[in-house]
Amino acid sequence: MSLRKHLLLPTLGLAFITNAQQPDLSTLEAYIADAVVKFDQPGLAVGIVKDGQLVWSKGYGKLDLAKPEPVTPNSIFFVASISKAFTACAVGLLVDEGKLAWNDPVVKHMPWFSTPDPYVTEHMMVKDLLCHRSGWITFDGDLLWYGTNYDQREILQRHANEPFTHAFRDEFGYSNLMYIAAAQLIEAVSGKTWDAFITERILQPLGMTRTTVETADLARFTDVALPHVRKGQDPAAPQKSMPYQALKGADGATGINSCVTDLAKWDAMWANEGKVGDKVFLSEATYTTLTNSHLPMGGRRDGAALGWFLEENNGHTVITHSGGMPGFILNHAVVPDQDLAVIALGNGESYSVFAITNKILDLYLGEGKADPVANMLPRLKKRDEREAKRRADRLAARVPKTKPSLPLSSYAGIYTDKIYGTATISEVNGTLQLTFQPAKDLLTGTLGHWHFDTFQWQHADPFLEPGYITFTFDADHKVTGFKVDLHSPDFHFYKLDFNRN
Repeated sequence: MSLRKHLLLPTLGLAFITNAQQPDLSTLEAYIADAVVKFDQPGLAVGIVKDGQLVWSKGYGKLDLAKPEPVTPNSIFFVASISKAFTACAVGLLVDEGKLAWNDPVVKHMPWFSTPDPYVTEHMMVKDLLCHRSGWITFDGDLLWYGTNYDQREILQRHANEPFTHAFRDEFGYSNLMYIAAAQLIEAVSGKTWDAFITERILQPLGMTRTTVETADLARFTDVALPHVRKGQDPAAPQKSMPYQALKGADGATGINSCVTDLAKWDAMWANEGKVGDKVFLSEATYTTLTNSHLPMGGRRDGAALGWFLEENNGHTVITHSGGMPGFILNHAVVPDQDLAVIALGNGESYSVFAITNKILDLYLGEGKADPVANMLPRLKKRDEREAKRRADRLAARVPKTKPSLPLSSYAGIYTDKIYGTATISEVNGTLQLTFQPAKDLLTGTLGHWHFDTFQWQHADPFLEPGYITFTFDADHKVTGFKVDLHSPDFHFYKLDFNRN
């Protein structure tokens, strides 16, 4: 998640076709243009890579809805968790150099690395970092990098105190934190930062000249797509662009900014089983390790590889990974036995990229008659109905004409969550303001009374919904702390437990 959960992706149950055909792409442009409208997608860039070449590409919509510039195949997008395959590849390059091995204990190279279980700490292998089987649940610890000033080592050391939910190597839990650990591993072994290693060993050799590892570097480019969100996830709010978030602490899990024309070079290498033309980029053994399943999965996915997921489509193995960050949802899929790849990059919060990917895969691998847009839209409508009911239920549960049980000044103070860090509540001109100190530019805002001792938190983040802060008390009715109720599929606010200092 990618960083975002995508639970609505269709599985194409079509007739088995043994040999992929050369499809008729004449209607594809109109199909995608129609999808952009139906999904209310701000901008979209799509590419098809076949036999090492970008054989079809097109941009749709706008870089920024407030401006006229169109999306093109050269438009740069923040590709979010598509970056994970770059991190896994970087580790593979170090394996090929003999500088580490897949089965090395992580602590061999990073003695400071730790988990809540000494056995897991000792036995966590390099490959365990890359296939989501650590024992932590999906997205565990992601608030530690979201808009915070923590560096990567502090993020990992703080999260080391978060208890496991699953048995080690037993169940899937999508972990951005373990890819952050992998970025630190790359630095420990190579002596180069993740930024430098990715740039020097992957981007430059592949000629990816419009790809960067720093959002600050985007200032020297034109044709850059901006993320689009609806304020507070309000479906009635208009989609508006927002600035890029640096999210430096998440390097390894995310961090790459790229475009269809550059990702075509990257995906061509994977479609060619680790080769660029006739030149070996990744050894056969390393390519195999990266693209084989290391954890079986249910549902539409067959397993978690390293930096990729495995799916089956009409008898063909597809390696794929999506990406999601505030204002971006993106996807790409590679079919090595057909030397085929599909890239779909979106600068909005819609699932259009998955429908388009599946449409193109069906054109090449299936009968060419699938209509994933029509298949997906009714399920999205039902999801929207559930979300509307959830918001309505919250409003209906509000008890009118109540008051806080204490003067506002009694809630002010310094509070600490043992893993996340410090939050402060202050009273300014008769209004309470809550600030998460590690992410004070993003997670700061006023507390408006909701009912009883619960307040609605109007934080500064344009992406997240408003939160609800409920205070706790001791037997003498003195404030002891607060809990956070902020609905998010991406961040575990419910785990926070702030206690008053």
